[in-house]
Amino acid sequence: MRQRTLSAVFVVLVTVVPAVLGTVSLLALLLVVTVQAARELSRGFSRSLPLSVSSASVTIPAAILLIVTFFTTSGTLLLAVSVLALFLPLAWYARVDDLQRGLRAALTASFAALYLGLPLASALALRSLEGEMTSVWIRALARTAGNEQTALGLAWIGWVISITWLTDTSAYLVGARWGRHKLTPRLSPGKTREGALAGLLTGAVVGALGPSIFGLPFTAWFGALAGTVLAGLAELGDLAESFLKRGLGLKDFGTTIPGHGGVLDRIDALLVTIPATLLLATLLGGGHT
Repeated sequence: MRQRTLSAVFVVLVTVVPAVLGTVSLLALLLVVTVQAARELSRGFSRSLPLSVSSASVTIPAAILLIVTFFTTSGTLLLAVSVLALFLPLAWYARVDDLQRGLRAALTASFAALYLGLPLASALALRSLEGEMTSVWIRALARTAGNEQTALGLAWIGWVISITWLTDTSAYLVGARWGRHKLTPRLSPGKTREGALAGLLTGAVVGALGPSIFGLPFTAWFGALAGTVLAGLAELGDLAESFLKRGLGLKDFGTTIPGHGGVLDRIDALLVTIPATLLLATLLGGGHT
C-alpha cells in the first residue's frame, strides 16, 4: 500500500507539473507516454498472439497525431491525419513475406495507434482551450507559468484528471475495505459493485466543484451530473483495458510504475474521460483554440 501511494504521488506530480507549464511541456510528456505505452501494447500483443508487432509501427502514427494537434486543432486536418495514422501500419507491414501475418499485425498496430493517439491528442487540444473562466487561483497559476491565455484549458484538464483519479482511488479503497459483490469477475476480479458505486459518488462530488474550484462554465448540479458520467466512463475505460489484458493473458501491461503496473495501466481511464471532456467543453462553448 505504501509503495502504491508513493507511486501515485509521483505520477500526479509528473502529470500536473507539465500540464501547468503549458502545451510544450505537456506535449513532451505525452510523447514519452506514447513511446512507453506503445512498447507495452506491442509487447503484450507480440507475446500473446501469433504475430510480431513493432512498437515503432504504433508509436509513429500516434506521435504524428500529437504533433499535428500541437500546431493546429483544425477538425478537417486532424481527421485527415487520423486516417493517415490508420493506414501507416498497413504500409509498414505490407513489406513482410507472410502477408496474412502482416495484415493481422497491421490491423493490431492501427488499433493500438488510434487507441493511444486520439485520446492523448485530445488531452493536448483540451489543454489548449482559451476562453473565460472564473477561478482566480488557476488563472494565477497559469499566469505564473506564462500561459494565462489557456487558463481555461488548465481548468478543464485539472477537473477531468481529478475526477478520473479520485474515482479510481475511492473505488479501490472502498472496494478493498467493504467490497462484497464482484462487478465483473471475468475481466477484473478485484473490482466490486460497492467500489464502483463509491467511484460514481466521488465523481459527482468532484464534478460539482467544477464551477467553484475550477471556474468552469456550468452550474454545480450540472457538474455533479457530468462528474457522475465521467466517473462511469473512467470505470468503463478501466474495464476496457482489463478486457485487453485478459484477452492477451496478461495481469498488467508492464512494471514501470510500482504498485500500479505499466504506464497503460495508469492512463486507461483517462483515455476515455479526456476525449469525453473535450466533447463536453466544445458543446458548452467553453473555449476556443
